[in-house]
Amino acid sequence: MCDILLFFRKWLNAIGLSLGIVGVVFIWIWGLPQPSFERSVLIALEDATPLPDGRTAAQHAEETQARERHYRLMSSIGLGFILAGFALQLANEFVPREP
Repeated sequence: MCDILLFFRKWLNAIGLSLGIVGVVFIWIWGLPQPSFERSVLIALEDATPLPDGRTAAQHAEETQARERHYRLMSSIGLGFILAGFALQLANEFVPREP
């Protein structure tokens, strides 16, 4: 059992650091999760209003909402990786050292 803990100790810090790096890359690409403070004060368009690119206002709203969900998910995953990496590095300090 002690051999397993010693082997695990060798890799625990490296895995934690790797997860932290991956999390930082995710956040660098997708940004931190942000609350939406948007308040609609602009001229509202009907759902069937065609836009210059050929889509309707409803299609544009759906695509924007899907993109927002994707960004929020990816940034939350990035934060999760960073927190998991810190947790593994902290746990590494509590695994017994070699006798």
